[in-house]
Amino acid sequence: MKKHFFRAIKAIAVFVLLCTVTTLRANINAIELNKVGYPQGVQPDIDFLKNNQGFYNHWVHNWNYKVPKNAVIKKLTGLYTELKKLPAGNIETNLLIGDIAHYLYNMEVEEYYQKAIDCYEVAKALSPTDYRVYWFLGNHYALSARIDLSFNNYRLALQYQQLPVAHALFWADYAVACTLASMPATALFAAEKSSTIQGETSYIEKELAFYKKGALHAPPVDTTIAAKNMWFMYGTNKSHVILTNWVMGTKLSIDSTWGFRPNDYKGGQTYTMITPPRATAKSGQKIGFSILMFTRAAKPNQSLSQFMDLFTAQYTNRKPISFTVGQIKNGIAYEIIDPTLYPQIGGGHSYAIAFERSRPAYPGMLMEDAVETPKANGSGDKIKYYADARKFSRFDGKLYYFILLDSCEFINAESLATFKDFVENGVIIE
Repeated sequence: MKKHFFRAIKAIAVFVLLCTVTTLRANINAIELNKVGYPQGVQPDIDFLKNNQGFYNHWVHNWNYKVPKNAVIKKLTGLYTELKKLPAGNIETNLLIGDIAHYLYNMEVEEYYQKAIDCYEVAKALSPTDYRVYWFLGNHYALSARIDLSFNNYRLALQYQQLPVAHALFWADYAVACTLASMPATALFAAEKSSTIQGETSYIEKELAFYKKGALHAPPVDTTIAAKNMWFMYGTNKSHVILTNWVMGTKLSIDSTWGFRPNDYKGGQTYTMITPPRATAKSGQKIGFSILMFTRAAKPNQSLSQFMDLFTAQYTNRKPISFTVGQIKNGIAYEIIDPTLYPQIGGGHSYAIAFERSRPAYPGMLMEDAVETPKANGSGDKIKYYADARKFSRFDGKLYYFILLDSCEFINAESLATFKDFVENGVIIE
């Protein structure tokens, strides 16, 4: 049986978000109750269900309401039993019964975890393109600490959401799921979408305002930041390591066999050296090559061309070429051949790329992936807290980026292939 998410809360801020807000409304408000066809005798229980959503649409650590918890459980259990007698071929009915089961699970009646899923799955079978079934499943899994299953469903909900806009509460629930998944930029985006649809600042945007002063605040450009406080291991993907630098708006996927040597940010700039395994020349000789990534805060009145000239102007034979860095195609790139550099291995044969980016509206959103809540050890009701490593987000203003393949003629083909694959598939720059 799936244990409730309260055994593994992501962070104190999330705990406060979910456990102190009693005014929020649940996704039951997106169900067309007039199509359920329930008997008139359960109308008082339906009214209770709608009017007391703050009791059970999230787990409550300390039950301090005037209505005893057992009385609420008894009322919802009775309503669940009555509604289960209705014909099963109605999506609204199954969404409603699924929500009641979800609420009972939130009140720690563990057997209703699977019952909620079963009802939502019936609703999905009845209407597989209705975004609400994926929304409700995504919300249920998020509050059960099943982040992987939650986002599998939210991705489908986003795909099928009604145009021009989904329900405001969809975006509110999605914001909560993103908060639990350590995706603060996406959470804030969803919260503000909820406000836009609602026509006023939503409860969830108010609750997530702390992000703007915490994980999403921009440090001053003239500061100094140690490399260990900028670069974080974000996860793995097969043989690759995922690294993020929120300050520079950079996410890298590098092979675990590659060398990675980041440096501190100071004087408005920083750089990182990346060393793939040595390539093999036609002669069989093993030759090393490296990739330099340099980032600088744009200086006043300095153009991107002038920035690139700092590194390449001395090479009068530089040849303009084209590279795509992630999804960025509007940079400047040169092929540089220098026979006087590394003459013993055919001369230097390098490639340089420069591009610029401004701070996005939701810094970090392009780089975020759902992170599974760490599993709590042992049993019992003790709450586990897990803090997000992100302390701040991307710098304000414009940043210039310079990426250089430092190689030679003898291994040009192999090193270039490695470089192209890296910049096209292993780099995300916001």
